[in-house]
Amino acid sequence: MSGPDPTGWRRLHPVTPLFRSLQLLYGYAIGVLAASLSVGLSLAFIIGFGVLIAGWAVLSYLRFSYRVDEEGLVVKHGVLMRQRRVIPKSRIQNVDLRSGLLQQLFGVATARIETAGGGGSEASLHVVGHEEGVRLRNALVGRFSDFAAAPVAGESEAEARSRLDTSERQVGLLDLVIAGATSNRAGVLVGALLGLDYVFGVVPTDWLLRRVMPPELLAPETAANALVEAAGRDLSAFLVGLAALTIFFGVAGWGLSILMSVVRYFGFTLRRIGGELQVSYGLFTRREKGLRRSRVQNVQIEEPILRRWLGLATVKVQTAGYGPELKADERMEVLAPIAKRREMAAYVQEVFPDLDPSSIDWRPSHPRARRRMFLRRAAVIVLVVAVLSIISLHALLLLLALAPAWLLAHAHYRHLGHARSGSFVLTREGLWTRRSYIVPVRKIQALHFRQTPFQRRLRIGTLTVETAGNPLDWHAPRTIDLGLDYGRELQAKLGTEVTATGLVF
Repeated sequence: MSGPDPTGWRRLHPVTPLFRSLQLLYGYAIGVLAASLSVGLSLAFIIGFGVLIAGWAVLSYLRFSYRVDEEGLVVKHGVLMRQRRVIPKSRIQNVDLRSGLLQQLFGVATARIETAGGGGSEASLHVVGHEEGVRLRNALVGRFSDFAAAPVAGESEAEARSRLDTSERQVGLLDLVIAGATSNRAGVLVGALLGLDYVFGVVPTDWLLRRVMPPELLAPETAANALVEAAGRDLSAFLVGLAALTIFFGVAGWGLSILMSVVRYFGFTLRRIGGELQVSYGLFTRREKGLRRSRVQNVQIEEPILRRWLGLATVKVQTAGYGPELKADERMEVLAPIAKRREMAAYVQEVFPDLDPSSIDWRPSHPRARRRMFLRRAAVIVLVVAVLSIISLHALLLLLALAPAWLLAHAHYRHLGHARSGSFVLTREGLWTRRSYIVPVRKIQALHFRQTPFQRRLRIGTLTVETAGNPLDWHAPRTIDLGLDYGRELQAKLGTEVTATGLVF
């Protein structure tokens, strides 16, 4: 594909007014419906206002133009107030192409330009042809300065790109089913189904219970509530009903989790062309993203407990293109929704080729971390027992839970750690979902060593690594419960390295 004309302005796709009109008319239709029910509106008024909306969409389309030149992306827009925006290539982190079902039918997509530190998209081209979106992505992200090859005399950009070092990885349908089945999301969905059934009665629990329990134990339309009452009248019937509900909600939650995984990541493909990473996936909403691997702030390897037992994990990357006000998951881009543990090194080296996985030597947190984690769990147990023992002394039996609390604290401690490998810092934490982060030293913006009151008492603390677009939250790279002196020494050492290396977005 030939490069962009540095002097030629381009318009959005000709179907843009249609999509813009539909977008505006959707909100207009809701307002008209509400107004018609309250005060009544004439048909002529409704049609006339709809025509005005369509006319505004056409004017907006005619007054919107863009081009790619040596500066970057230049956008001119505005009907009443004209604006001209220049987005330098040096600031662009990602180019995200998204297309819903209707957009896929027309062969168009919305191109979103993400820049360092932006709270949202710096520019949104709604809509462009799919080929034009790919051209924009190649022009703004796939720069030859990041690649191992550049055009030679008489060679087109497409021919030069064909000489680049490339790789491609795909995730099949069976792997997506496994990803959904092993996600911690299934438990959340089970809770959501239980809540919906309790509040709205949308789940056929009554129908199910009437087929596994004696009808005399279940009053009409009150089967779920009567299940609790049945415990005192017929224990075996109660256990059968409870088992049936457990299996039903478990299978339903599991099935929904699998369905969501397949719909979201259908056709998942990861490509590397020189120094550019391209990710594409999605069934109903197709998403294609291009980013330079030199702009990746950190890599995250996520291992829910079930996947960890099966030797599976999810690989994600973060760039500076998403603002800190977004949720943690929205600031990450998936490189592999599911992958075997033995494939982790290959995925990571697609992003950080300088990282040597064989040189990683994990160092555990301070041994006193085990005590702190036990005390946190023990405090909750003791508090619950103290409250319940006011009602019945049998609540003291709950103190037996202190034994598994110690085992959980020990297991949690085993999953804490940090490591150094060349110019990279690695951190690891999490019991139910273990998250490992790989952060290049050159991407570190700040280092925070913090202590809670309990940590101060035990002379330990947590070192948090802050990168662009990654605020101090529960999903930031951090190493928990380091010894006080060692933690401060590590903070100072990393700070010196960052100063010597220099910050690179």
